[in-house]
Amino acid sequence: MAVDSRCIPADNEAMKFDTLQLETMPALSSPTVVVGLRGWGNALEVASAMATFIVDSLDGKAVGRIDSDACYRYDENRPDVRIEDGRLKSIHASGGSFFAVKSDSDQGDLLILVADEPSLNWQRFCKDLADLALNMGARGVISLGSMFDSVLHTDLIISAFTTGDDYAEIFNRHRVLPINYQGPSAIHTLILDACAKRGLPGASLWCHCPAYLQGIVHHGMLIQLARVLSDMVSVSLGTQKLESLWNALEIQIQELIADNPKLEGIVDQIRKKKRRGAIQNREDTENKQADVIRLKDFFDP
Repeated sequence: MAVDSRCIPADNEAMKFDTLQLETMPALSSPTVVVGLRGWGNALEVASAMATFIVDSLDGKAVGRIDSDACYRYDENRPDVRIEDGRLKSIHASGGSFFAVKSDSDQGDLLILVADEPSLNWQRFCKDLADLALNMGARGVISLGSMFDSVLHTDLIISAFTTGDDYAEIFNRHRVLPINYQGPSAIHTLILDACAKRGLPGASLWCHCPAYLQGIVHHGMLIQLARVLSDMVSVSLGTQKLESLWNALEIQIQELIADNPKLEGIVDQIRKKKRRGAIQNREDTENKQADVIRLKDFFDP
């Protein structure tokens, strides 16, 4: 992917980082930094798919990447290789890229990170990310996450935690729920902690996905997340394509549930016990995923 000609060369002295490598310093005006990570906090691929959707929709230009050697364990996430007729053709290690979105109108600029969740040097990575945002004069940092929960596929619930009240009005408008949690941390928390220490506004959005649904991208959740993000970053995100995909998928899900009495019973129990605003503990729902719909098993290869 070509680098945007509207970007200017980085100041090598001011923009050196231990875990990030920027080919260019984007010439962005008070951008919002959006982080979508693949891995643990990416149920039904909502977090990474949303970040990728923004890049594709707004013609994001690659401007940098994560230093894979600094952030990933190759013995746990081994590089993918392609060897043909005894010759090495390619090798691809875990990592991620930064994309710049420069607005030509009154909409906001964006710097988007789409990456695998780092497995090493969390504190250093989060410090570098917050310092990058600070050096760019960023309006804020938003991390995206998604979790399995005891909800229906038609429940489009988003919860969040923040460094302050910067997004309070927007959250009230979109009925984003405040998170109450105590336990093991995700890297998203460390990102916000690094932002708070630098006086940067930060928010972590979490989409609640049905624990009985597996093997797809939850386009319905993407639509709701796009609406919230559009308001937060002052960028218009068209969702027509997502809506078309979700309408077709929702019909398929309903048909599969209707044909499976056991799953229909699980969905009925969730519907009866559902209490809007009462978010279940992630660990509780992860232990109840024996009965799931794996839609990819129904798709033609």
